[in-house]
Amino acid sequence: MNGIDYLDRGWRIGADTVCLLDGASGERLTYDQVRTNTFRIGNALQAHGYQTGSKGAVLAYNEIGAFVVYLSFMRLGMVPITINSRNSIAENASILDTMGCEILFYSTAFAQAIADVKRLAPQIREFVCIDADGEDPSLAAWTADASSDYFEVPHDPDRLLLIQPTGGTTGKPKGVMVANRGMENHVANMMAVAPMNSRPVFLAVAPLTHAAGYVMQTCLAQNGTGVLLSKPDKVGIMRLIQEHKVTHTFVPPTLIYELLDHPDVSKYDYSSMRYFIYGAAPMSPDKVRRAIDVFGPVMCQVYGQSETSFPNTFLSPQDHVDAITSAPERLSSCGRSTPLCAVEIMTDGKLLPDGEVGEIVVRSSGLMLGYYNQEEGAASTTYNGWLLTGDVGYRDKAGFFYIVDRKKDMIITGGFNVFSVEVEKTLLSHPAVQNCAVVGVPDSKWGERVLAEVELVEQASVTPAELITFCKERIGSVKAPKEIVIVEALPRSSVGKILKRDVRAKYWVDKTRMVS
Repeated sequence: MNGIDYLDRGWRIGADTVCLLDGASGERLTYDQVRTNTFRIGNALQAHGYQTGSKGAVLAYNEIGAFVVYLSFMRLGMVPITINSRNSIAENASILDTMGCEILFYSTAFAQAIADVKRLAPQIREFVCIDADGEDPSLAAWTADASSDYFEVPHDPDRLLLIQPTGGTTGKPKGVMVANRGMENHVANMMAVAPMNSRPVFLAVAPLTHAAGYVMQTCLAQNGTGVLLSKPDKVGIMRLIQEHKVTHTFVPPTLIYELLDHPDVSKYDYSSMRYFIYGAAPMSPDKVRRAIDVFGPVMCQVYGQSETSFPNTFLSPQDHVDAITSAPERLSSCGRSTPLCAVEIMTDGKLLPDGEVGEIVVRSSGLMLGYYNQEEGAASTTYNGWLLTGDVGYRDKAGFFYIVDRKKDMIITGGFNVFSVEVEKTLLSHPAVQNCAVVGVPDSKWGERVLAEVELVEQASVTPAELITFCKERIGSVKAPKEIVIVEALPRSSVGKILKRDVRAKYWVDKTRMVS
């Protein structure tokens, strides 16, 4: 399948169905209108000298016009560089310049920043404002002379579909090169593990340039409607689910926690929901139970990376319900491997049996082609056909996988290994804790000591000493934090992931290496 084939499949099922709907303004386009626009923009791109393999990008929030341009790149077989609008302008400009962007489409929300982009990314030769005329032409003006005539790009499963910059949580972003087969693997796996017997309605809250954009392709393939929300708005999310009878959404756990704490969360009707998907980080089991109470038996977790496509594992709504009734430990699992992925545990090149802790490795047709202009970096992440995720975990006898840490986040204190995720899960089970980050910091006696920075639930009150005692009672004194710092807000990436490297770095600022 080419990247545009999912839209075309949805169009064939129902050309007059609403394809994209703006959650704020109510603007909507049918499948026929979206498809026609992709041909018009595709023909305009060709007339301006772009072709299959050319690189472009869109700088906008979750907006209809922006997503149509993204689909138009796929129509022509161009390669979108999927920058996140929530990054800094300097970071996005650096990504675009490094990865060879030739044309940038942007919305008026970013018009004031385009002068900086032009200065910092001189390789970009053309700029188009999607929704207004100004210094650069509007999309309407830029495509005014283009036809909407049909054209076709030959299929190649290994052709580069898009470049996905990594979140930068471990350093400078890398450009993950995703092939056509990577998106196909995602759509096939999602339709296998999250089947629908009616048209889906997907609420796009997270940026469509990242995981939410993948889920959108699955929605399009089933003639579904994508309801776009430009920025995470808690009341807006709850209202739109009720108003448009949303069946799917995808949000990070941090946003779910904020929804659960909202005073109006129980005032809305969520009965249309079928799959409330969370990912990017584990959820506290106690908060999962609360989410099921509020949103219904619809919670499901996906695990995967840009490098592996996703979902590589899936914890279904039924798995969540079964865990509550008979296997509570499984609320800490990220699920079983999906049908088109092989997932194993490996140490030193050897696959491990159930119950043993090692690195999670993945093999599937969805694996990346490599990192853009970083052959050595890509080679270091693979072994014998397996992609090494850098996540440490184990699989139980029933086939459920558990992530215990990132390899780099393991803390060695007094000769003992402490997995930060285990400590974080314990802290998150305290009713006063909203979020936390556990890191190792230098200690003259222990080498490293366990430290936690903690965000509290609004208006909650608890002392660091009380939280330390709470942890000691549950996981013992070795794993319990020796120090807890209560903060107003933890540092986060543009996609909402907590930046533990930033938390850790300030405690090692005067050290020559970040290990003791």
